[in-house]
Amino acid sequence: MMTSTMLKTSVLSLGLAALLGACPSAGNKSGVQPIGDPKAVEPGDTSGNEVSPVVFPQEEFRKTQPVPTEPRAFNLPGITRFKLGNQIDVFLAERHELPTISLELNFDGGTVSDRTGREGTASLCMSMVSEGTKKLEKLAFEEAKANIASGISSYAGAESQGISMRTLSKNFDATFGLFADTLLEPGFRDAELERMVKRSLESLKQSKGSAGSVARRVSGNIAYGERHPFGKIVTEKSLRKIKIGDCKSYHKSYVKPKGARLFVVGDMTQAQITEAFTPLLAKWKGAPKKLAKVPAPKSRKGRVFFIDIPGAAQSTISVGHMGPGRKDPSFFANQMMVGVLGGGFSSRINMNLREDKGYSYGARGSFSYNRHFGTFRASSSVRSDSTHQSLLELLTEVTLLQSGTSPAKVEELTREQNGAILGLPARFATAGQVLSMYRNLVYYDLPTTYYNDYVANFKAVTLEQVNAAATKLLHPEDSIILVVGDASVPQIFRNEENKDVPRMKADGKTQMTLLDTITELAASEKGGKGKLVILDADGNIKK
Repeated sequence: MMTSTMLKTSVLSLGLAALLGACPSAGNKSGVQPIGDPKAVEPGDTSGNEVSPVVFPQEEFRKTQPVPTEPRAFNLPGITRFKLGNQIDVFLAERHELPTISLELNFDGGTVSDRTGREGTASLCMSMVSEGTKKLEKLAFEEAKANIASGISSYAGAESQGISMRTLSKNFDATFGLFADTLLEPGFRDAELERMVKRSLESLKQSKGSAGSVARRVSGNIAYGERHPFGKIVTEKSLRKIKIGDCKSYHKSYVKPKGARLFVVGDMTQAQITEAFTPLLAKWKGAPKKLAKVPAPKSRKGRVFFIDIPGAAQSTISVGHMGPGRKDPSFFANQMMVGVLGGGFSSRINMNLREDKGYSYGARGSFSYNRHFGTFRASSSVRSDSTHQSLLELLTEVTLLQSGTSPAKVEELTREQNGAILGLPARFATAGQVLSMYRNLVYYDLPTTYYNDYVANFKAVTLEQVNAAATKLLHPEDSIILVVGDASVPQIFRNEENKDVPRMKADGKTQMTLLDTITELAASEKGGKGKLVILDADGNIKK
């Protein structure tokens, strides 16, 4: 029998032999045989050590891109609506083919309710709700869930929050018992809060070293304004101020049955839901604290915002402004337009920055929505030395589409329509996805029958509507520009010969840094009028 030592020796010997066999000859130190080299042998000849030339098939059918098939018949999951105790709106999608159940109780609340100076309260406290109950500490609670292969979690978003559970049908009663305790009697222990605050602080510290994370931290603050509910930034100082009393008060104020929404997907009926929740509603009562009215956005003063991250491996750039709301009558045309610009791999900004220039692994543009407003943002993580040039390319692509200089083409619209239509079934593939899709419809106050006409609405979009949306909704001349990266990195630019060359200062001897080029951009008013504002990773102005 071969011992472990003999086995290791054998493996090392084989690896060494393979490496020696792959060593290049003295005349070819690269070890790679150029394609078409006259020394290359014919395909199939293994008598020598030379590499055969690569042969690409030239069949006629390869010249034409495959045409998508017609969408298959897709039956949307049916939804049943009813009320529990005249308090909770229930949305039930029965799926009995698998013995699983997913449900979520969803409430108004979230980060918009955070008090100034205690930003992060909603997220931290709602996460703590599912960190154990009064009966079971954290480890015991996790073991209880694991023993029945179930999950219970909680979260807070900007304006809504929830407590959810997933389980096998046979374990519903046991899981629901843990769920009810989580809902009514969360543990809220000091030790758990201390652990979660430390974890959040470490995560925050780590995020400040990443250009992309910093950009996400401050983008809402810049777009909506420092005092706006959607502009709040969680800091180390605000996290350290959160106490157990804050979490208990938050739970008492916002986790209430009146006006809550229950989403259930899986192997369950209306009768079973009513039977499970009736005893719970007998001891769980009350209405939540009302959220304050969300004011209109008031973007921060300035046009070009820059954050220096010394040593950053890459930069993050974005161009954005306010956009249409989710219930805009031209929603489908708007989505097709922004898809052409930056929706996927074949979009204009991705093909420019990634495929043509090689500045980025990916670039995207999209509209984002909440209940009240919409925003447009085109962004990318890019090579540090090409940050300024990438930003110019991004602005150019938005301007070309908006101005009609390079309007959307039929093939671009067709591509986006096919992607949206053929990808619809995948959005309902799992119970969690079905729950999320219907929860989003309710959040945006859209009908639960919305997806019945989804395919027809996308098919009806015309090229004229797409180009009209670009003219109306894109505002490159009035954009907020955000750049996050290493200020000291020398920059290149793309010259008339389509080559990247150093970007030099007027003296012709010194290469311009990222900060130099961003300062120049703000002064030139390209992309809109407004001054350069330099911020730190918490959104504070640096002087």
